[in-house]
Amino acid sequence: MLEALLQFALKLMPKPIKDLWNKYESALRYCYYGFWTTVVSYLAKVLGKWLLALAGYSVKETVPNLLNTTFSWIIAATFAFFVNKKYVFKSKTDTKKELFHELYTFYGARFVSFFLEMFVMWLTTAHWEWNYYLMSFLSQFIILAINYVFSKLVVFRKGSAARQAEKE
Repeated sequence: MLEALLQFALKLMPKPIKDLWNKYESALRYCYYGFWTTVVSYLAKVLGKWLLALAGYSVKETVPNLLNTTFSWIIAATFAFFVNKKYVFKSKTDTKKELFHELYTFYGARFVSFFLEMFVMWLTTAHWEWNYYLMSFLSQFIILAINYVFSKLVVFRKGSAARQAEKE
């Protein structure tokens, strides 16, 4: 559905914009799907905050804040793995071993950004009491940039390069 929406939008764009798209497709696809990952993350945080409130907890408390960030991260990282694999980096895995290698390197790299996000959310919302929703949104820009570098340089580059070398 998201890819169909993207393809529809691309058909409507004038040629100079399409040329830019073709030149920077990987980064722009990452931003596009990163936007949707941010939406998924944000919705998971809103849902988690609502569920915590029903249970009598506030995200201004450290433990509920960290639990909600963890819940959101798991949902968003899982969504991101599948869209990045299929639509951004177009990685194809032929064996379970290759798939699991991508999975554990992806989640390993995402743990770095996860702990950064936890720190940012704790510092800004639980400690400094800044607006929870605003900081949830702004923190995603930092996370997006870090995750792109990890995905491009570590996670999805190896699968296609290794398969190409095996064919030669």
